[in-house]
Amino acid sequence: MSTTQSTTSSNGEFTSWRGFEMSDLPEMPSWIEPLGRAGYIAKGLVYFIIGLLAFKLAIGAGGQISGSREAIEEIGQQPFGRILLGLLAIGLVGYTAWRWVQAVKDTEGNGDDAKGILKRVGYAISGLGYLALGWFAASQSLGFGTSGGSSGGSTGSLLDSSWGRVVLGIAGAITIGVGCYFVYKAYKAKFMGQYNLAKMSTTMRSVALHAGRMGLSTRGIAFAIIGGFILMSAVRGTADGEIAGMSDALAAIASQSYGKFLLGTAGFGLMCYAVHSFLLGWFRHFNISR
Repeated sequence: MSTTQSTTSSNGEFTSWRGFEMSDLPEMPSWIEPLGRAGYIAKGLVYFIIGLLAFKLAIGAGGQISGSREAIEEIGQQPFGRILLGLLAIGLVGYTAWRWVQAVKDTEGNGDDAKGILKRVGYAISGLGYLALGWFAASQSLGFGTSGGSSGGSTGSLLDSSWGRVVLGIAGAITIGVGCYFVYKAYKAKFMGQYNLAKMSTTMRSVALHAGRMGLSTRGIAFAIIGGFILMSAVRGTADGEIAGMSDALAAIASQSYGKFLLGTAGFGLMCYAVHSFLLGWFRHFNISR
């Protein structure tokens, strides 16, 4: 990494900081910016609550091990909970739209080669997941939602056939790969290129760097654990009827030696990931077509 602390353009704006360059992103439609920003903030809120509840449990201050749906239910129990859930649903649907625009318009400049197509397909699949969460938040807001229960999905039908187990095994391996990619992404910190560095103070850039690294590493480890659960279900041909989710990953972490310390660290890491999402919602660079 470059030892240069910062570089400025002719108009005085930062173009790089500590060797991290602002990405030269393709243009995107102007209507997507508010949806993208709202989406990052909504996503961050969900992860912050998951992390906070795990951290509180680890230090003996209440809390619980939860997944995304349990976090949404927790929001609904707060004052003005239904209003908050409605706003959260809008934000999550906005994040879905942003993910699909990323996939279709190639806003990250990934290209049309195999690697680029794989990333863009990942954006589209991620969007589907957040659309489901948005729908769950909306149903809770309107008062006709059911209990969140586990944040996973059913594996029973997949385990009933050999081909289903193969599909489940592939899904588990892909999830492990995604987790490893998150850890690699945290190490390289290329996410710094997504920020509009010119609008951030030096302190805020440092917070973005460290929160992003800690948060992405924690999320990556959780994804690898989730993928391991799914892969074991495929290999053994047995499961409790649910695909593993974030709550299962946190429970596995808590069951280890020094489980409270590890759970507290994981909870703190997920809160860092939430800060990373909040900062992207505020400072992300959107190359808007004029």
